[in-house]
Amino acid sequence: MVDLVKMRASIAEILLIPVAELHGETRLENSDNWDSMARIGIVALVFEQTGVNVSGEEIDGVVTVQDLFDLIDRKIEVAA
Repeated sequence: MVDLVKMRASIAEILLIPVAELHGETRLENSDNWDSMARIGIVALVFEQTGVNVSGEEIDGVVTVQDLFDLIDRKIEVAA
C-alpha cells in the first residue's frame, strides 16, 4: 500500500513548497521548481516508494498531483 501522506510530503520537498500548499488539484507546472530535475526526482520517488517504474514521458503527461497519484495507481494495478 502506498503511503500517500509520505509521498505528498516528498513531492512537496522535491518542488520546494510547503506540504500544506500541495493538494490533489495543484498543477505541477505552476511550481517554479517543476523542471527536468523535479521530474527525475518524481520518477525516482515513485520507484522508491512503490517499486513501480514510470517513464519521463508518463510524467510529462501528468498535470496535477491527483494525476500523478492516478498514474501510480494504474501502474501498481498493472504490476499486481
